[in-house]
Amino acid sequence: MSFTPRKILIVDKAAPSLANDLQQHGFVCETRMDISYDEFIHLPDDLYGLVIRSRFIVDKSLIDSKSRLRFIARLGSGVENIDTHYAESKGICCISTPEGNAQAVAEHALGLLLSALKNIPRANDEVRNGKWLRERNKGHEIASRTIGIIGYGHTGPAFANLLRNFGCEIYIYDKFRHDLNHLNSPHLHIVPLETILLKCNIISLHVNYLPENKYLVNEDFLSKAQDGLILINTSRGSVVDTQALVKNLKSGKVGYACLDVLEYESVNLKNTPIEAWEPAMRELAEMDNVILTPHIAGQTYESEQKHADLAVHKILQIDE
Repeated sequence: MSFTPRKILIVDKAAPSLANDLQQHGFVCETRMDISYDEFIHLPDDLYGLVIRSRFIVDKSLIDSKSRLRFIARLGSGVENIDTHYAESKGICCISTPEGNAQAVAEHALGLLLSALKNIPRANDEVRNGKWLRERNKGHEIASRTIGIIGYGHTGPAFANLLRNFGCEIYIYDKFRHDLNHLNSPHLHIVPLETILLKCNIISLHVNYLPENKYLVNEDFLSKAQDGLILINTSRGSVVDTQALVKNLKSGKVGYACLDVLEYESVNLKNTPIEAWEPAMRELAEMDNVILTPHIAGQTYESEQKHADLAVHKILQIDE
């Protein structure tokens, strides 16, 4: 009887232990981080599994090209680049590892918040240019703020856990979870979205991308929020309407925007080239009350290892 190896193709960066651990359990792993969508489709139809982040879209055509595929593992939280419904209809198990970067994203959100409250980016630029403006850069303490967390899956709780040590009031809203009331405490409140808009002067977004979450933060949302709002987005760029945000940053309705993700990112999480920037993106990049980072909140050496460990564990469970 011939033995058919269970081949797994890894197409994005992963901790070396991912392939090593899977091979110890009898899988045959190959890594090709330069492979394109078309090249993948034309590979021999002998793959057992695919490990991906955001290399390319896993759509119906790609799935149909690999009839023996048993699983698709997305290293990370978002699966919007994978047609999970079609894959599962074909008997392909789709897994992801959102737990892996929860702490990393929470720490990044906290770093963005502290940078905004303490005027760190502006003060840094001023000192480098010979300006020593202490009064202008007087900051605020987190304990004086009321913070709203929208989305309470993995990164939301991790962010709340970091904030507890600062003694601030925390308000939580998650439209998909109805099991949070037990979390209510003197400084942690489970509330409707309207309450967050009414009471919170800082709002941090921790939601997955779903079609219904597109432009969750829009003109209506911002009009109901507190004046001088600090908005933090470490989730997905399309959750925020950039044009509406720019308008409200100009008016002062939004005091500060801290964005690790942008509406204009491609499916592989890259922003459009600067020469092709939309007008709103150009304005955003010129504002001194905006902090921008290149979708790195979840990118740490530690989270890379956690993603690998979780993926191995979940892949091994498929055959149990």
